[in-house]
Amino acid sequence: MLPAYVIHSTSLPEREDHIRRELQHAGISFEWILDMEPADISDEIDRKYFVPGADLTPGQKSCALKHIVAMQRIVENHHDLAFIVEDDTQFCDDFQNQLRPMLEAAKRWPRPRILHLGAATNFYVPASQIRSGELLYEGTRVRNTELYVLGRPEAEARLNWIYRNRLDKPIDITFNRADPELGIPFLWSDPPLAEQGSLNGRFESSLARKPRNRFRLKVEFAIKRVYRGKIKRWRAWR
Repeated sequence: MLPAYVIHSTSLPEREDHIRRELQHAGISFEWILDMEPADISDEIDRKYFVPGADLTPGQKSCALKHIVAMQRIVENHHDLAFIVEDDTQFCDDFQNQLRPMLEAAKRWPRPRILHLGAATNFYVPASQIRSGELLYEGTRVRNTELYVLGRPEAEARLNWIYRNRLDKPIDITFNRADPELGIPFLWSDPPLAEQGSLNGRFESSLARKPRNRFRLKVEFAIKRVYRGKIKRWRAWR
């Protein structure tokens, strides 16, 4: 199984136990990314990585920097492929068995390529594009950043882009701009193999500017999952 780098903040201990169980159940060895807490972001680091006046909260900057550190580790360790995982990720029950054929299918795509395995805010491949036996499709954007697979070539390309341009948006929105410029396709798995706990109501969001009602979030997410993942597709197939 591929190694994983886990984006985690020590201020969220409930997520530590959660993601440790998820990864152990999936049989994935991992390394914590604990660097770059909000208090660690010096003026020098801020100037290096962010556009002056960027409308980002300390939490959003910390999250972005942790993803940058994870990519730096992938480059330093010469990983051909590795997971980057956020600490609120929830894996599907049959993760290992569903992942293997997706990794095989990804080999048909030339490098650089990044495989997006999460559902994010219930992003699904449109029914009109579904083909029997196909597991990967080129999406239109990043599926958030809860769980994705990349290697040294992709990490290096993204890092060099960040060093040149710096960030003025959250990390997932930044990748929406960077990846097309770098010729990196958004490969979406179908079905998605994970959900993000701060989007489906499992956890409080650590990045939202305003608090959200978790029960309402849970209900809304479940409704969208059924509508976008099943009903909308069924209508298209009729």
